[in-house]
Amino acid sequence: MPDQPIPRDEGPVRDALTAALARARARVPYADALYERVSKAEVNLLDSGQVLLKPGSVQGALQLRLVGSEGRHLSVKCGALDRERLEALVDRAVEMLALEPADPSYGLAPIPNPSRQRYGVAADPDPRDLNPAEALEGLVSGVRSLGRRVSGAHPSGDTTVVPELWAWWQVEDKWVADTDGVFKSQTMPVVFLQATFQARRGARSARVRERLGGPGGIASLWDPARGLTASAEASLTEAALRAVGLLEARSLGPEELARVTHFVLHKSALVFIHEGLGHPIEADIARAGASAIVKADGAPAVDPLGSEVVRIVDGPGRNPLEGDRWASGFGTEYLDDEGVEVEPTVLVDQGRIVGMMHSRETAHAFGVRPTGNGFSELGDRRIVRMRNTVLVPRPGPWWVSSLAELVRDVPFGVVLHGSMGGAVARDGMSSSTQYGFLVRDGAVTDELVLPGNFSARTADCLRTVEGYAGEVDSHGLGFCGKNGQTRRVSEGGPDYVKLAASPAVRLTFEEA
Repeated sequence: MPDQPIPRDEGPVRDALTAALARARARVPYADALYERVSKAEVNLLDSGQVLLKPGSVQGALQLRLVGSEGRHLSVKCGALDRERLEALVDRAVEMLALEPADPSYGLAPIPNPSRQRYGVAADPDPRDLNPAEALEGLVSGVRSLGRRVSGAHPSGDTTVVPELWAWWQVEDKWVADTDGVFKSQTMPVVFLQATFQARRGARSARVRERLGGPGGIASLWDPARGLTASAEASLTEAALRAVGLLEARSLGPEELARVTHFVLHKSALVFIHEGLGHPIEADIARAGASAIVKADGAPAVDPLGSEVVRIVDGPGRNPLEGDRWASGFGTEYLDDEGVEVEPTVLVDQGRIVGMMHSRETAHAFGVRPTGNGFSELGDRRIVRMRNTVLVPRPGPWWVSSLAELVRDVPFGVVLHGSMGGAVARDGMSSSTQYGFLVRDGAVTDELVLPGNFSARTADCLRTVEGYAGEVDSHGLGFCGKNGQTRRVSEGGPDYVKLAASPAVRLTFEEA
């Protein structure tokens, strides 16, 4: 575990939470409190060229959860951390709790390791100690320069690349405390950059989006001495060049799609792991009968779910079974919003469902330990959420080192890159790809394919997984919406995942 800092304003927060919980302890069997605070600096570059800079903002909120007799329970939200207001909130919440219906089955699993207090990473540098405008304006300047450079390099002279940018740098602090004496905190600095490059040539246009960032400081994106870091510049340059290339790309017609034997998903196109195979293994969704692959009692509804080479892990930046093969991810947390240490949770192993993601509430319902998946958005009710959901295959002949090795036996296929977002339903999911390359006679060609829609049927799509290439990481950066709440998450896996074409996986195009 890296540095475990004490969040700022620890004293006033501790005093307010202690007072509120002391008042609750005298009135109810159990209560806990979550206080979250986000300090953020943000910038937007619009396609018009306008720059919107917000050098500093702070948002905070508290959630108080009361558990009364006969399983009555209630969660309330407060936007201010003021001792007198919190004590008054407790009084009102206790009155409201008495009106709640009895629910004898309700309960909260115990917090493992209740004595540990500190989690997280120190912010170094800390955007709260300096003016972050220089770094954010530097990102804007770097993305603009990159767009001009790619435009000027095209031999036709009539191609322009217009960039858009959304970037932020924030520090997330949270405290969790309860009437049993638990008091835990986490500090997590996070950076995010989303650049969209629109290429234009006459009446034609195309766009590619790239996202970068994760836990840590601005140094992964911006260097005061050179501007954009070398790694950030390389990733963004590739995205801008792909946008230009898409001006001459094409879709696949019905006859070609019928000939496709394999789809190879680049790690940037693995959102289907999150949408179609993560959500159905969240214990609250399964318990509600809304999962296509897990029954309401937690037993697998589909067995096997995938081929024997499939293993899926949700958790922090480490693989519990094969060592540290993936180091970080946009969804990384060390402490969830219920005070539970985040544990790597194996969801699927050798193609079979072996576990679910749990909050304290669902863990009690299923009689298991909580896994550290209980999260809230600024004072909202805590629910089961994903963190980094990653394909982490076991080593074997199905896992090779390069894309060239992976496609040697593919007569006709397509390598799909990127996603502009996904949608999930009970039985499947779909996501929009950003571009692709054709595979012919066992080799990847330079034939660029237009954006399409990749869809997968939840109960069957993993059965078509045949192999992998490259190292594992949690590459994808996303924002997952559930029950009106949004949180940062990631998905990932090896550099490439190979799926055989079947009715369970489809690629379609608007023009086809």
